[in-house]
Amino acid sequence: MTDRTPCDMIITAGWVITVDAERRIFQDGALAVTGTKIVEVGKAADLDGRYAPASRIDRPDAVVMPGMVNGHRHLLCCAKGAMPEGGTTLESLRRFIYPSFSSLEPEDMNVYARHATAEMVRNGTTLFEEPGCEHLDAVLPAIAESGMRARIGLWTWDQQGSGGTDGLPDWLRLDTAAAIRRLETGIETVQKFGDERIRPAATIEGVTTCSDELTVAAARIAEETRTLAVQHKSTSEREVELELRVFGERPIQHCASIKALNPYTLLNHVTSLDADDVAAIADTGATVSQNPTTALKLAKGTTVFGKWPELIEAGVPMGLGTDAENCSNHQDICRAIYLAALLPRDARRDPNAVSAETAVELGTLGGARALRFDDVTGSLEAGKEADIVIFDTDDYDWRPLHNPIANLAYGVTGHSVDTVLIGGRIVLKDKKSTIFDEGALREEVERTDRRILKKIGIDPKPTWPVL
Repeated sequence: MTDRTPCDMIITAGWVITVDAERRIFQDGALAVTGTKIVEVGKAADLDGRYAPASRIDRPDAVVMPGMVNGHRHLLCCAKGAMPEGGTTLESLRRFIYPSFSSLEPEDMNVYARHATAEMVRNGTTLFEEPGCEHLDAVLPAIAESGMRARIGLWTWDQQGSGGTDGLPDWLRLDTAAAIRRLETGIETVQKFGDERIRPAATIEGVTTCSDELTVAAARIAEETRTLAVQHKSTSEREVELELRVFGERPIQHCASIKALNPYTLLNHVTSLDADDVAAIADTGATVSQNPTTALKLAKGTTVFGKWPELIEAGVPMGLGTDAENCSNHQDICRAIYLAALLPRDARRDPNAVSAETAVELGTLGGARALRFDDVTGSLEAGKEADIVIFDTDDYDWRPLHNPIANLAYGVTGHSVDTVLIGGRIVLKDKKSTIFDEGALREEVERTDRRILKKIGIDPKPTWPVL
């Protein structure tokens, strides 16, 4: 027998879903990992014959896939189930979300960041995009501690957009020049932090709160620094109506007109589009994060005005997000995959509108492409970072198991995630964090939440009588 090549780890599983260029799936598959990287993916029998691992994870019934990507996940958020019911997008932003953001201190942001990253990892997410937060100096160490990959920048606006200033907080009032400097400061802060897993972004709020000058500057800065310009856009028909009245153009078309769209632009939400909007996004190379659970909770009209099949057909790099927990109330990309597969089918009355395979790709490689992270993650192939999710299939949602893609798209939640590796490091094992004391973290976030809610005058009790 020839000598086998040493490696740090072999992972074997019943199914290995690679999402590589050929979209190969290995039954009785395996991965060889050395250091932080995958060195080979293939059949278990073949890799066992070629590699001598220092350690092994053998899960003959498990499903292995790339780490999932959350393309839109606010960290500066307050409270699952605390946001008052019945608000549309613009109402919820100005009545609850902005006030809660403005109330957070550095120590609050650190708690929220640790809790959010722990929850994402528990559900199989290894990379996320934070579309603008405050107190970066408190947030970056928390992300680094979690081991996750991230895109992040400073929450930025100049409150000079089409929606006017009514209902906007006094918090973070900036003129346009100061807002542009803040974008640059955010990028510099992330770069100086020096963690290769955390990449910067020029993050503007975007929902009728930013001037054209700031919007164009964000796109320019991102292109010059080869980072990402992130903004919320076309989030509702109300936003479309406002911009048509002020600019005579829909939000996406106006961004294209002022040269604020380029391959370094990430558009969050875009639930209200027409055919010209789709063409503008595709023609400029901009990317998208679709956030279906928020769209449903805030009644954005995604099934009426969304153009998800058209964006996919046009080749727009697109991922999935869960937004803030006050909108989605969860951070489970498996649930986003489910909705991404099914909502367009019902909207178009077309069972082929979005395939199960496409939906799973949106939650992995599609998200990595949208965040400009696909050079290191999003698929399981030699040379990429070992960002790996192992699903425990010993549960009803996985059985019977004939086609793991169908199970993932239609029946699985993140609760069946058993083990997660990021860069070859085990950050979740047996459904428990290897990084954080989860019990203590939950108690800490409960205390923080209750204090912030009291500060902004929100008492989120059930409408049914509590005795």
